[in-house]
Amino acid sequence: MIRAGRSLERYNRAFYERCWRAGSVLPLPGVAPVGRRLLVEVGCGLRPRLPLERAIFVDVSRTACVKLRAAGARAVCATVPRLPLRDAAVDALHAYEVLEHLADDRAAVRELVRVLAPGGLLVVSTPLHPRCWQEFDRVVGHARRYEPVALVDLMEAHGLRLEGFAPFGMRPRNRFLNRLGIYYLTRWPRLALRFEERFLRLVHTRDAVVVIRRGDPDDFIRAAADLEGAVSAWRRDAGQPAIVRPPETLSTCPVT
Repeated sequence: MIRAGRSLERYNRAFYERCWRAGSVLPLPGVAPVGRRLLVEVGCGLRPRLPLERAIFVDVSRTACVKLRAAGARAVCATVPRLPLRDAAVDALHAYEVLEHLADDRAAVRELVRVLAPGGLLVVSTPLHPRCWQEFDRVVGHARRYEPVALVDLMEAHGLRLEGFAPFGMRPRNRFLNRLGIYYLTRWPRLALRFEERFLRLVHTRDAVVVIRRGDPDDFIRAAADLEGAVSAWRRDAGQPAIVRPPETLSTCPVT
């Protein structure tokens, strides 16, 4: 595994900055957006899953933010643990394949909940089961794969209630394609991104969405036994006490 902490952060920044310099913006299917106020997606890079015209996108990569803006999106460069958004400002917050890249995922979830309005929806996707760890996880900068029970505990500890889930994953299922992808990503990311984008344009349509199946934590834990990754939707308890960041540390997003 990649080391946790600052070395993991540096690895991810360098790896994805190199990838995004070689790539172009390609919207992919996600869970259909809900809410009429503020919709936010964090950590999307060049693969947004919310509509470009409706959401605000937050990413650590300056290259990704520049390209998202050029594609017509509102993009802000910031890290997940320090989102430039006001407390309880967001109706729906989406974070696909983000938490597993962060050394301190608890601090990240706390920050996501801080900006989420009471009753708001948090949509996250994560790889599952440490036993499924492969070289692909190391190359793409994962700190962990989640045991389903641990993911439920993490979310419930922050006042989030599971509403539904669906299978989800970014890793190729074919072993040969998996190894080929690792080889090209580590040596020729520009070529790897070019072929990835061609493939994704062939298999995805712009109007496709990820369909969430309603279920409680027990349903999720049972179903997750056969999944390598999942997207899950969590509702913030309307009666949960607000999580507030001290004003002197909060830089408000100019587009909110």
